[in-house]
Amino acid sequence: MSVISRAQRTKGENFVNEANKTLKKSSWFASSTERKYEDAAELFEKAANAYKVGSLFNEAGKAYKEAAEIHQTHLHNISEASKCLANSGSCYKKVVPTDAVGVYRSAISLLCDAGRLTQAAKLSKEIGDIFENEVSGDNSDSVTLAIESYEQAAELFGMEDSKSQASQCLAKVAELCSAALDPPELLRAAQIYDEMGTRCLDSNLLKYNAKTYFLQCVMCHLANGDAIASGQSLQKFGSLDFTFGESREGKFSSQLVDCVECFDSDGFATACFEYDRISKLDPWKTSILVKVKRSIDDEGGIGDSVMDDDDIDLT
Repeated sequence: MSVISRAQRTKGENFVNEANKTLKKSSWFASSTERKYEDAAELFEKAANAYKVGSLFNEAGKAYKEAAEIHQTHLHNISEASKCLANSGSCYKKVVPTDAVGVYRSAISLLCDAGRLTQAAKLSKEIGDIFENEVSGDNSDSVTLAIESYEQAAELFGMEDSKSQASQCLAKVAELCSAALDPPELLRAAQIYDEMGTRCLDSNLLKYNAKTYFLQCVMCHLANGDAIASGQSLQKFGSLDFTFGESREGKFSSQLVDCVECFDSDGFATACFEYDRISKLDPWKTSILVKVKRSIDDEGGIGDSVMDDDDIDLT
């Protein structure tokens, strides 16, 4: 432990001890009782700040949590309580991210009760990020919890008419449903992308994102083995957005559907290569296209000629 950390630990411990002594003081009047709790909460926050300076984040998180308890239970100050809980979560996140989830959820509850929905949405998104980063191997629970948190964040952002932030969270839901869940919920993802693209058309600020969401919807239907639904979606999107058919995304969608319907494995790979040359395929699109390509190879009896990620990521 560094000299600074040791000094800050001592300083933090002194503040904690002083706060506990303050809480034990007897008081006869309501005003003095309130003052006692205010002083104790302030001392716990000073302790937390001291610990943070010394990079003692676990101790800082605990001190902030103590201050939040006083603000909520004894001072009935929801604003300060939620602020301390959010700070506590930020500290815990630096040590063991999942330890932050509990205090973040407590803060979200208080913020919702106080009508501060945007702040609650941001913390819910933070929880989603934590669980998404925990996803590895067969850890399906983390995927599910991430999806639930992003859904909650999107709903809360939507209540405050924060359309762009709500869309970002819904995009995370669709991405995780289609690429991280096992088995994937591709139809659910397709419906989300469909709804997101349609809503984007109502906003001058977001309408240019619609074509990407429409493409992703088509890709999800294809990966789900439903070329008919893909074709129907193409017709729908063309009627909603007259520029979609002639756009790069629209042409690529049509090529993909045609290749799947004709079991044209080579044509599919060529279409992916040509699209990737101009609009780089991101990891999500690559993973979905791999699934579609494998289904073409299987149905077409190509055997071992299966495209992997490198086959699409042609550079």
